[in-house]
Amino acid sequence: MYPDAAVCYIIDEKAGRMLLKKNVRGISKGKWNGAGGKIEPGETPEQGAVREVFEETGLRVTNLFDHGVIRFAVDGSEEINLVMHVFSTRDFSGNPVGNEEGEVRWFGLDEIPYDRMWEDDIYWVDLMLNGRRFECEFHFDSGNRNLTYHDVRLK
Repeated sequence: MYPDAAVCYIIDEKAGRMLLKKNVRGISKGKWNGAGGKIEPGETPEQGAVREVFEETGLRVTNLFDHGVIRFAVDGSEEINLVMHVFSTRDFSGNPVGNEEGEVRWFGLDEIPYDRMWEDDIYWVDLMLNGRRFECEFHFDSGNRNLTYHDVRLK
């Protein structure tokens, strides 16, 4: 069982782009994703997302929108073993800088690298970009390479 996690997607509406981070370790190694990670004891999911964004990108974020929760069964498990709280924001300050956590890069909203992201992202990232709330469940095989089940519900 993994600890609960939070992720925050930073969207620059004026420039029509979204900030992603290429993970260098852990279960997401080599994949582009929003900034995020484990929620620390005593933190709310939103506080965890704000902290993780700052640690991984150097950006300060405010006015997070809570899109909902994604439940994952990874490592070939039949049981849910990872819960991810998904946020986005259009309110940020600073200049993004990568670090030992990984490279950060802006991607145009029309050039999101789905082929280098988690396979489930194609089912919900557009919903997130359109300000929708959702609840999802995704199951991956033992190598976490192939999606074996998906369920996406709008809230």
